[in-house]
Amino acid sequence: MRKTRQRTQTDTAAVLAAALLAASCAPEHGSGYEAFLSSLIEAEHAFAQAAADRGVRDAFQSFLADDGILFRPRATNAQEWLRQQPATPGLLSWEPAYADVSASGDLGLTTGPWSFRPDSSSPAVSHGNYFTIWRRVAAGPWKAVIDHGTFNPPPAAAVREVEIPPRPLALGSWRVRESARAAQVAALLQTDRAFAGASATGGSLRALTGFVSPTIRTLRNGRQPVTGIEAIRDLIAERPGKLTWKVMGGDVSKSGDFGYSYGEYVFTPADESSPTELGNYLRAWRRQPTGTWRVVVDLMTPLPPTTQDPAE
Repeated sequence: MRKTRQRTQTDTAAVLAAALLAASCAPEHGSGYEAFLSSLIEAEHAFAQAAADRGVRDAFQSFLADDGILFRPRATNAQEWLRQQPATPGLLSWEPAYADVSASGDLGLTTGPWSFRPDSSSPAVSHGNYFTIWRRVAAGPWKAVIDHGTFNPPPAAAVREVEIPPRPLALGSWRVRESARAAQVAALLQTDRAFAGASATGGSLRALTGFVSPTIRTLRNGRQPVTGIEAIRDLIAERPGKLTWKVMGGDVSKSGDFGYSYGEYVFTPADESSPTELGNYLRAWRRQPTGTWRVVVDLMTPLPPTTQDPAE
């Protein structure tokens, strides 16, 4: 779960208009895409407003899908976990800084800063960045299917507009027949497994080239999100070691251009005196004109020290 300032509907419309104008050089942004993106951003703001009005637990119960996932501390069914939690005081708030949606409008992502206050009149006592994957069935409402986040210092400035990435290919180029959906999901998850294998055998730095977008957005504890492949290379260079992971699940949009995966990672530092780190990861993927998948958003967070063993 995550935790920011609220925007009015007028604010949202202005931010979206500015973002779409800035992205107008990408001809693939048709009216369908704009409508899908607008509805996703509005759903995110409605989610945040519900948390302010009704409390965090009730808001998450309303906006997460029945099969939605939270990390507590490992991946768990969100609704089952929430039903066991009491309502608690405090104001958890957030706003999107970056959003994207599939050409078919059935999968999308939002990410941005969160903050938590003991009450509405108190200053924030914790900050971070959240990352949510959303799903929409037919013309129904958007529901969050997986939600995770980092803890980090407060941002230097408030979000001024929602960043929208350029489209990597024409809309609908990879539309998936429903009968082939399972195979497409399996192919994406196998790509993530190949990424893990490349990282384990050749090192994370070398593996990046074949699996990561040049404009990747990376979220880690203790720092603000960074953008670009050079930035993630710098992060890896700061902590040399062996990184691999177990893929646990994911999905692909009906248009075949957007997907996500999640699982657990194991990081073994090059310094043998340092302990092995276990953690959760969540990735959003974009399909390229060549048909290959590339990671566009990547989040990793360590498990608590008391959680020692990788998931079976």
